[in-house]
Amino acid sequence: MNKNRIFYYDVLRSIAIIGIVFCHVATSFVLTGVNSSTFYISAFFDCFRDFSIPIFVMLSGALLVNKRDSLKTFFKKRLSRIFIPFIFWAIIYIIYSSAYIKHTFDFSSAIDIFFGTSGTLGVAFWFIWMIVIIYIGIFLINKIIEFGCKKRENFSNEFIAVLTLLALAYISCSDFGLFSPYTPKLLYFASFLSYIIIGYFIANNELIGNKINSKIIIIVTLLGSCCLYSYYIFGFVVPQSISANHFVYRGYFNLLLLALAVDIFVLFKYLSKTKYLRGLEESYFGNAIINLSKYSFGLYLCHYLILYILRLNLFGFYHGWNPLVSILMLVILTVSISLLVLWVLSKIPYLDKFTGKS
Repeated sequence: MNKNRIFYYDVLRSIAIIGIVFCHVATSFVLTGVNSSTFYISAFFDCFRDFSIPIFVMLSGALLVNKRDSLKTFFKKRLSRIFIPFIFWAIIYIIYSSAYIKHTFDFSSAIDIFFGTSGTLGVAFWFIWMIVIIYIGIFLINKIIEFGCKKRENFSNEFIAVLTLLALAYISCSDFGLFSPYTPKLLYFASFLSYIIIGYFIANNELIGNKINSKIIIIVTLLGSCCLYSYYIFGFVVPQSISANHFVYRGYFNLLLLALAVDIFVLFKYLSKTKYLRGLEESYFGNAIINLSKYSFGLYLCHYLILYILRLNLFGFYHGWNPLVSILMLVILTVSISLLVLWVLSKIPYLDKFTGKS
């Protein structure tokens, strides 16, 4: 095992990437008529995205905030690791779309794929541009911390505490409809800095851990996560979708999804202090989780194309099955084939740079 890794981060990252795959698989099923068993099942899986994306972003905050990177190091270590595999997979998506969907090369369509425009094969690429914006935000925050620490002792803790309060206020104002963080797109991407700050704060503070037994925190957060997600699905998504007669879900910037993402993060933070998670880390399954985490970015980049191809070729095979079985089958196939493709690339000189492996 790599002792430089934080295992519960790997667990959370693995949960998040699997949650995103579940969402993309379930999307086509959730478009069926509302108020049916198929809709309930597919909506349950589709909404895994709603806590998975915040967890991904919170992990970036936990890992990158308060780091001392020069501008050169920042671009070399952070942005290049994102852009090199992204550009490779964007080209693959554009070639596939031109050859098998559009049947001709169209520059406008290629640009739409590259920038993650909704309704295109590259729809999932919006996440890449969001990551670029928040990485730039993290760099600026780190420079402020670095400068402030030279002037004032304990500046970093005070500054992070203030930013955390501002992040909570920002999400609260969004939830109460005081403004919309969803347009323009640049504001939408920058808004994820709120989850960056909250992720760092949770990972690096023990506000409750020093006062409450870890087992109690684990039980409370486990029950809390189940209750919050159940309420989100059956107290909001399903009734609102039935009322609107189409699938409805909330944006990422609301207190319910914030509480759910924080709950899951805290749950695994304190599970990591138990012998059970430490034992899991040393097991074969733990090694599989670490490898899934290492390839999570590459998996994000390639899985949507692989899922598209699977749907195209297997629709006649799984059509009419129970949606629960169909969704699980497609998730397993998509993840397995994606990881196989990435593993093969990792064994080929030069192409190994495109796996996104961390």
